[in-house]
Amino acid sequence: MAGLIAQFLGILALLCMVLSYQQKVRVGLLKMQMLSNGLFVVSYFMLGAVSMAVMCLINVARSFVFIKNDTKWGKSPLWLYFFLGISLIGGIISWEGPISLLVIIATLILTVALYSKNLKFMRRMFLFPPLLYLSYNLLNKSIGGVGSDVFCLISAMIAIWRFDIKKPVKEKNTEEELLQETE
Repeated sequence: MAGLIAQFLGILALLCMVLSYQQKVRVGLLKMQMLSNGLFVVSYFMLGAVSMAVMCLINVARSFVFIKNDTKWGKSPLWLYFFLGISLIGGIISWEGPISLLVIIATLILTVALYSKNLKFMRRMFLFPPLLYLSYNLLNKSIGGVGSDVFCLISAMIAIWRFDIKKPVKEKNTEEELLQETE
């Protein structure tokens, strides 16, 4: 029964993670990631995937602090280095062998991406962690984790297409009108 509950929580976390990539504003993205990581903490601990559970717990705190970057205490650039350091320490403490390196590196990439206020940079950086997490999640038989990796990769690609590559219709019309006026 615990395994079923763990998988159910992982699937709920997956849904929140996918929705996070479709947010237009940074705060919305961070809130959805915080919720997703909170659900994943419980799911991964129940599955015995300790390294990922520890990283997800750190990710909850990281998202909370990064949401507060408009406050005096939250603005400090030291937070980036704090979360990079605590991720390394958490990875060492929860070490499960070389497979833990995938989780640690992915978490470091996400920390840098989420610290950024540049959404275009963030979306591009979101392409790498799912690739690193996938092997870990397959070995730990996390349905939600594997689903999250696949869907986050797809969602990141869709978000890049929607917000960074495809130009809104209004912009296209303006460009076409300008070309016609110059002819």
